[in-house]
Amino acid sequence: MLLQFIVENFMCFAEETLFSMVASTELEQHKNHLIPLTDETHLLRTSALYGANAHGKTKLVEAISFAKQLIVNGVQKTKMIPVEPFHLDKILRTKPSRFEFIIFYQNIRYHYGFIINNRRVLEEWLFVTPKKREVRYFERVTSEAGKVTVEIGGSLARKNSKQRLFLEFVAQGTRPNQLFLTEALERNVKKLKPIYEWFENILQVVPANPRYLPLEIRANKEKNFITFLGDFLKQVDTGIHDIITVEEELDYNKHFPGLPEHIRLEMENDIRSGSTIIIFGEGTSYTLCANESNEPVLIRLETRHDGHDGSVVSFDFSKESSGTQRLTHLLPILVDLLYSEKVYIIDELDRSLHPLLPKFFLETYLKGIANQHRSQLIFTTHDTHLLDLNLLRQDEIWFLEKNEQGASHLYSLVNLKMSSDLNIQKGYLQGRFGGIPFIGELEQLGWLTKE
Repeated sequence: MLLQFIVENFMCFAEETLFSMVASTELEQHKNHLIPLTDETHLLRTSALYGANAHGKTKLVEAISFAKQLIVNGVQKTKMIPVEPFHLDKILRTKPSRFEFIIFYQNIRYHYGFIINNRRVLEEWLFVTPKKREVRYFERVTSEAGKVTVEIGGSLARKNSKQRLFLEFVAQGTRPNQLFLTEALERNVKKLKPIYEWFENILQVVPANPRYLPLEIRANKEKNFITFLGDFLKQVDTGIHDIITVEEELDYNKHFPGLPEHIRLEMENDIRSGSTIIIFGEGTSYTLCANESNEPVLIRLETRHDGHDGSVVSFDFSKESSGTQRLTHLLPILVDLLYSEKVYIIDELDRSLHPLLPKFFLETYLKGIANQHRSQLIFTTHDTHLLDLNLLRQDEIWFLEKNEQGASHLYSLVNLKMSSDLNIQKGYLQGRFGGIPFIGELEQLGWLTKE
């Protein structure tokens, strides 16, 4: 679970910017939205981020995604770190950027962060709270000359132990542009695997145009999963009463006319070797894989509608509306949230969807079996229908706004003074909380003239 994320001097964030999933102790509503951490501390299951276009919502998502990719994938030896400091200030342009996470995973609290520029990891640290007392795992600094120094804490490896000697060896081999955490995992340091696993598998960042890549395979293999898809799409009045997978023998002349022979052979060898190939068509995707006989097959989705005469009419998934396709690619996320421990961060949850659908999506998550799992849903949106205190708590609503210097600021509704009976949807649109665009007079565009 995510407790806090801090970013400083990255993209549109000039100053230290704190995003927190720690619940306010002053609020009483929607207690079922909380995940108990300790007797005193509870975490939020969800947070909604609002703001005008170009005010920082997507950039906050990208900041988390950037940090994840740097941790999980690292940087090649000869490459620069692709960090982007705040460019509207000539001093900050030359200053490093900071990223910091506090997470809770497998009953341990991890406090991990790093400070970087495009040439090196200047500082890096990891502190762990396995019980009540925080202990140091490691602290790393890199000199101007590129020398990496890592101080190993006794809780990570005892003095004079083989593990300590091995970690010191790993530290000596850590490049200036590589995180020590990433290097240690490449060297199979088992004690650091849980936090790496959290970034790799638990934290999932979804861009504004997501395609759930294994959709066809998962639908083909998991009966409960495809039943959930069909039931949900039927319940939200898409006109679909069922969704199925269709498995076809791969016919290159039919499916890929004109495909060069050498590419066809490469594809077939990859498939027979166990690889899965996902092909994107116009508005949809289908999957190439091997069947039980190790023969190449194509799997695609079909939706079923009721015809006027009572017959069943089938459509290829690509014929459905962009909104239906978008919703279908979001539904696996909902399944994961309901049945497993995940932290999903979704950019533009409401994209291409009717305003009632994001609300239903959110209600399904908050009222579902998610209460039995430590899952979290964080999303950006413009949908003001979700600004409802019957749906969300005040500490679950955040706003982003740029100042006159072009720097984004993040703040929570819980920190703003407001009456308990205020219509927050109306208040937001009136500009009481900020985070909305300033729209000038139409006449200033020069297209219209006053009479």
